[in-house]
Amino acid sequence: MSEKKVLSSFETGTLAAITLIGTALASLDVSKRTKISNAAQELMEALPFDRDYADGSSGNHLALRALIKGLHPVESPKSDN
Repeated sequence: MSEKKVLSSFETGTLAAITLIGTALASLDVSKRTKISNAAQELMEALPFDRDYADGSSGNHLALRALIKGLHPVESPKSDN
């Protein structure tokens, strides 16, 4: 039985940067964001899902998932103050 990987600090930083790029692209028109998101999803489907990491994530999909997450940020509730 092989041990599952955990993200290194470099990998975590890279994923954060890719999420930030996606967030910057989130200002694009919805149709353009959808095209980018769909292309990323197609790439994920073409890459094997390997469950390399301890949480069950696939190393092949992490960067693309980070990009998609940034493209579709969830707005936080705003304060009434």
